[in-house]
Amino acid sequence: MKRISYLSIVFPIILLLAGCDEHGDPQADIQLSDTQKASVSMRGQWAQASDATLPFGTTPGVLDDLVLTFRIDDDYNPSQFAADGALYFFEGDNGSWSWTDDTHTAIVLNNIEPVTRIDIMKEGYAIRLSFTYSGPSGGRPKTVGDYGVTLTKIAP
Repeated sequence: MKRISYLSIVFPIILLLAGCDEHGDPQADIQLSDTQKASVSMRGQWAQASDATLPFGTTPGVLDDLVLTFRIDDDYNPSQFAADGALYFFEGDNGSWSWTDDTHTAIVLNNIEPVTRIDIMKEGYAIRLSFTYSGPSGGRPKTVGDYGVTLTKIAP
């Protein structure tokens, strides 16, 4: 009787494990859309600024401490966005991001200002981003113009 009770517990567990891979995930091919693949490649933290292009009169090094964080949701779509080290350009709480279209070369930022759009070009483990700064809302514009910088992925 003890043996039957033991087998009635162990047998279902063995059946469950047989349908899982070594990480306990169900074995099934995941088919991602192009948007999901692009989002997965952007996921993580990007920093270590290099090759900055700045408008005339801009303080050198203004983008040196920039760290961008792109998060994705459980369905591999864009979700949270955060920026550190450049509050002059990226300010806000509970930021989010999304792609502007199917080319996956531009990102729209929500709840972040004054920059609300970033153009992206992937370069292996680095991204080249560019944006236009039109000045602070309601204030006197300082060093308005087009900015560019290359960032390297530092964390997934």
